[in-house]
Amino acid sequence: MKGQALLETVLAVVVLAAIFFGLFSLSRRLTAQTLMDHAAARAARARSVGLNKFMCRKAARIATIPIAGRIIWPEELGDADEVARAAIYMVARDEGVAAGVLDYENWHGMEFDYGDSGDETITKISIPYGNGEITGEARIESHWPFWMEDGGR
Repeated sequence: MKGQALLETVLAVVVLAAIFFGLFSLSRRLTAQTLMDHAAARAARARSVGLNKFMCRKAARIATIPIAGRIIWPEELGDADEVARAAIYMVARDEGVAAGVLDYENWHGMEFDYGDSGDETITKISIPYGNGEITGEARIESHWPFWMEDGGR
């Protein structure tokens, strides 16, 4: 039959392409999940040593840069500039100053919460990703009650 080999080849390529793109999408999702768990762990660690909610949120945001979407400010930014600005962002004293240093599209949709239960800090964060959102959670032993009088609040 004429064209049978061509038809079989086209079908095989379509199936293989679908499998490849499915695996690629899955690997991106798993990488994003790993980054979110890391970001939650960074925020939990910041809280475990007594830092306030703003500092913990900044630590989580910096850890989510690879999946934070399009950069809003500054519009033109090189890799070296991003590293330098991340350090300046971490020492910003309030949200307005921080947004003037570094800002990403998905940071505005980030939900961040932490709680202290006994000797443990539990941090949960979520960020818009793709057509939905992705979440991360971390638990870490709290150290601040041992050396902070006001509990770091």
